[in-house]
Amino acid sequence: MTLRARPLFSWARRVAAMLGCAVAFASAAQGGVQVEAIERLENESRAKPDVVADELERLLASGPIEGVPRLEVEHLLGMLRARQHQPAAAEAVAQALVKSGSAAYRNLPHQQLEAAAVCIRGQVAISDGGSLARAENQLSEVDSALRAIASPRMRMRCFATAAEIKQRVGHFDESVRLLQEVIHMADEANSPWRRSTYRSTLSYVLYRGGQPDRAMRLNDEAKKIATENEDWMSLTEAATTESIVLTDNGHPVEELAALNHTIEYAHKAGAARSEALGLANLSDFYLHSGEFQRAYEIAQRAVPLARKLHDIGIENLAHLNSGLALISMKRKDDGMALIRPVLEHERSVNDIATLAESTGDVARYLERAGFLADAYAAYQSLRGLSAELARRDQQEAMLELQEGFDAQQRRREIALLNEDNALKEEQLRRRDLEYKIWALTAVIVLSLLGIAARMYSGLRATQQALRQRTAQLKRHSLQDPLTGLANRRQFHEMTEGDAVRPPAHGTLYLLDLDHFKSINDHHGHAAGDAVLVEMSRRLRAVVREEDLIVRWGGEEFLVLVQAMAHERVELLAQRLLSAVASMPVTVGDHRIDVTTSIGFAEFPLAPNRLDIPWDLAVDIVDNAMYVAKTQGRNRACGVGLVPATTLAEVDALVQDLESSWREGRVQMTVLRGPALTEAAA
Repeated sequence: MTLRARPLFSWARRVAAMLGCAVAFASAAQGGVQVEAIERLENESRAKPDVVADELERLLASGPIEGVPRLEVEHLLGMLRARQHQPAAAEAVAQALVKSGSAAYRNLPHQQLEAAAVCIRGQVAISDGGSLARAENQLSEVDSALRAIASPRMRMRCFATAAEIKQRVGHFDESVRLLQEVIHMADEANSPWRRSTYRSTLSYVLYRGGQPDRAMRLNDEAKKIATENEDWMSLTEAATTESIVLTDNGHPVEELAALNHTIEYAHKAGAARSEALGLANLSDFYLHSGEFQRAYEIAQRAVPLARKLHDIGIENLAHLNSGLALISMKRKDDGMALIRPVLEHERSVNDIATLAESTGDVARYLERAGFLADAYAAYQSLRGLSAELARRDQQEAMLELQEGFDAQQRRREIALLNEDNALKEEQLRRRDLEYKIWALTAVIVLSLLGIAARMYSGLRATQQALRQRTAQLKRHSLQDPLTGLANRRQFHEMTEGDAVRPPAHGTLYLLDLDHFKSINDHHGHAAGDAVLVEMSRRLRAVVREEDLIVRWGGEEFLVLVQAMAHERVELLAQRLLSAVASMPVTVGDHRIDVTTSIGFAEFPLAPNRLDIPWDLAVDIVDNAMYVAKTQGRNRACGVGLVPATTLAEVDALVQDLESSWREGRVQMTVLRGPALTEAAA
């Protein structure tokens, strides 16, 4: 269906509409609830969140609003402040909800006010990098209170927030279930913009969950609804989702059309932020397509829009894309002049994950443009950032694990309390029945005993099921869900001692698949996952059953071999190289060549048999693996003799392992993997 153009609200008419909402809210305070006013403001907030948030604050200050309307207005305000990256303002709204007391909301249950505050804090975690695991647990704890809230708009808002959190932590099935529930509510409410926007949201989750065809069909439904209602903002969301789904499907023409539609629709909707972000995404498309001049021009168009919005994130993305385009056009100095302030800002706000991603992009584009010395320096910086990011991830994982444990403990205590109350009620009931039992026959007494026996049997069965479920969760927590291999947590548990962590013992191999990002970029993330699964199968075929294979992270695998003869160490490294590159991985109609770089070492370290802590041992083979990368990839570098008598000396030698090796202070062995043509043969 072709969208027929019609004039959008002029700015004066938009303000008039919002002032109309103020009048409606004033009448709501005195009589009936004007749900249209809230619906209109929330719809407007998608394109103009800052304007609507300010208007909501004026509405709250202009007169008394009570009951559910007040709760809805304050909740929408808190959600908008969170989405505007204003966590302090959002938290102030959340605290006000809880502290005002139920009397301010016509005696709404306190649990519902607490649930509304938790929902706002969940949006803060999404927008500003908070603990998603904590937010997920907290929303799960208030789920029943959220479902009891009278406003379907608030329920949809909160369930959509919970679904996004579950999607981000990888719980795709639960995210899909919640969004299907939200879509059902939107259809029942007959809200066209909600019906479209939540379908686009679910489409993205299905894509992330590995169902691109189903995602595209659902997004087509969203586009149809938005087109029928001439809803430019919903069309912007649908076009954005379409461009994302098409990224991995090898349809560049359709992807480019979707990106251009995103910008066009956002401009018509007056959504300046979506328009600026669309321009930045379009410049990224031209970068990947090799049209560097076009990429530079598009990125520069995004800069003034981002500055007008005071959105440093989009402005930095536009400058980064501009700089990468200039580097690709051999204008390195001009490009780096744009990129350096971006990297400095990311460092200043301590956004290490984004800084590592940006540094990696800079290193790759410098390498492709032939600026090898600058690329090497960028890769060195990336290596340090990756190590720092890994440490932070480990710390966050430990905190989230503890938070999950605490939340589970709280739920268990609540369940136990409920069970205790139920048992007490049952005891009271039985005591009352005892006075009547004397008058009953022996048959009834025997029947009651039988009932008690069945209840006891059922309780035992429930306890057994709980123990089995706990054991199952324990197994899953130690296993990588994609490959079925052990994960880092299992490795750390296996290498922990009873009191003091023992030193490293055995042979460690760290494998990093070469050019894995290129596989994801060219064939899609589903193909990348298939490669990881196949690599795990090949590694299992090479090592013994008692050896440990760990998916260390991303495309990295760690192999720990105990009790192996020294002369077989290099032989196993050669076999690992050959197993990975032995034949291409077939994914659909594609045959993907895969090689790996390996770092390995025996512990205790020769020649002095020095005991090495496990974290330093992993660092040694990690450095050896990076040497294999610098030697040309498809290689294994083994650390042999390290003539050190203290851990400090070992650490000093391996910090720049390649230099130590070339200067003769460390003995290393370099093994070459099979040539791809040879392996295929």
